Amino acid sequence: MRPPDPVSGDAARRAAQAELRRAEYHRDDPGLVERLLRWLGHRIDTLFSGTAGGNVTLLFVILLASVVIFAVVRAGRPERTARRSASEADPLAPVEARDHRRIAAEYERAGQYDDALREWQRATVRTIEERGVLDPLPGRTGSATAREAGELLPAVADELAAIMTAFDEVWFGGRTATAGDAAGAHRVADDVARAPVERRRPMDLVPPW
Repeated sequence: MRPPDPVSGDAARRAAQAELRRAEYHRDDPGLVERLLRWLGHRIDTLFSGTAGGNVTLLFVILLASVVIFAVVRAGRPERTARRSASEADPLAPVEARDHRRIAAEYERAGQYDDALREWQRATVRTIEERGVLDPLPGRTGSATAREAGELLPAVADELAAIMTAFDEVWFGGRTATAGDAAGAHRVADDVARAPVERRRPMDLVPPW
């Protein structure tokens, strides 16, 4: 019988590599986490070894840390930045009349007449303030607004008083708002935006005595 052909060096090497890739030879190999920790440990050893490569790495780390520290200092402390952002967007700042009008219209379309009445009332008050008829005054009641603004907007004085009364009845008296309430408040908000302002003459402020 003819003897088998001799195995070449390349074939033997490939056969050995295929054999060594079998799972039973790698059961005790370190896992991914262990290999990563070993790699980090080796990098740290190199960093402080005093070799040329370690010195270059150490210099790079120092430069990187300097850049990060500079960026953090320039941006400011997180809590200070947060306070500055909060002050720029003050949640207690008055909302513009146009935003109240937009919200009121959405409530009115949805049939939420209580909320629509409230937002149309707010839009009316903000319009009065934005037009300079009255100065903004936190805590001023709807009745006070109607009384003070009505003297300067006589064309809508009665409408103002009526809508402020409806607001008080709904939001403080427990009455449910109707579509007519919302529509009336909408109309008042529109009328206040274009009503002529009648300023008091200086002689009107002089006492009669």
